[in-house]
Amino acid sequence: EEVEVKNKVLIRAPFHTPRPNYNGLEVIIQPKMSFGTGHHATTQLMVEMLLSSAVEGKRVLDMGSGTGVLAIVAAKLGAESVLAVEIDDMAEESVRENIELNAVAERVVSVCGDASAIEGKEFDIVLANINRNILLADMATYAKTLSEGGELVVSGFYEEDIPLLTKKAKSLKMKKINELSCNEWRAVRFIKQ
Repeated sequence: EEVEVKNKVLIRAPFHTPRPNYNGLEVIIQPKMSFGTGHHATTQLMVEMLLSSAVEGKRVLDMGSGTGVLAIVAAKLGAESVLAVEIDDMAEESVRENIELNAVAERVVSVCGDASAIEGKEFDIVLANINRNILLADMATYAKTLSEGGELVVSGFYEEDIPLLTKKAKSLKMKKINELSCNEWRAVRFIKQ
C-alpha cells in the first residue's frame, strides 16, 4: 500500500489512485522485485532526513539508489542535479523507469556502478542507505566528493553501529549532527567541516 512520510511525502505505485489535492510531494514507484518501494524503515528515515535538509539548488548524490525513491524526492524538493548510483543493473533499470514516471529526467541521472562511479565529482548532499560495512568502506570516497559544509546522510544500520560510523566520519573531518530512529534502524547526518 501507499507510504506516507511525515504528511509531506506520499510514495505510491502507479496503480494507486492519485490524490490531486495532496499538499506534499507525490512520488510514484513501480514496484519491482525487492528494491524498496518506500516501505522499508530506512527509506522513510532517509526521506525524513531529506525533508529537514536545504535541498533546493543543491547537487545531490543518491548512493545505492534501489528504486530511486530518494533521488526522486531530492529532485522534487528542488535539487539542481541528482546522480543516482546503483550497483544492481536490474534495480538501476527500475530507477530509470521511475525517473520517467515522476518527470524528473531533466535533473536526475542514473548510472550502474559502485563508489568508483563518483570519483572526481562534487556534491553538496550525499545520501547513502546501504549497510554498515559498505558505508565504512566507502565513506572516504563520499567525504572526498562533498563540498565544504556538505552533508552526508546515511542509514541501513543499527544503534550499535553508530559509534564506529561516527569515529570513521570524524577521521574524515565530518561531524555528527543528528540521528533519527525507526524500530531498530537508525539514520545519521554528518557535516563536512
